[in-house]
Amino acid sequence: MARDFSKDFYNATRWRKNARAFAESKLWICERCQNRHIKKAVADHSGDVDGVITKGKQRFIVHHVEPLTPDNINDDYIAYGWDNLQLLCIECHNTVHAKHCIGRQLVFDGDGNLVKIVEDTPHGVD
Repeated sequence: MARDFSKDFYNATRWRKNARAFAESKLWICERCQNRHIKKAVADHSGDVDGVITKGKQRFIVHHVEPLTPDNINDDYIAYGWDNLQLLCIECHNTVHAKHCIGRQLVFDGDGNLVKIVEDTPHGVD
């Protein structure tokens, strides 16, 4: 889920066109797993392991390597520069964000929206 300061940014036509063009330039292949997660998900859910994956079966997220902040959202290099972007499948995107959040797990839906935060509980505490 986009934070309040970035909601307008992510809904803007400029970002959507830039993100789509970036994803197409990467041929809709996740830069971390090269779509291994997608192939596994398709095989697990459909029984089909032909490896033919369409973007319609999986959601991808154009991820900012250096995260957007209120201080840098107006910096075109950070916000739109392809050197600061990665195309990730939803599984890899969740993994990247989980690494930044020690002590809690973020769960995203297929559209990349945050749906749940799971706080770690100390051992022996329910």
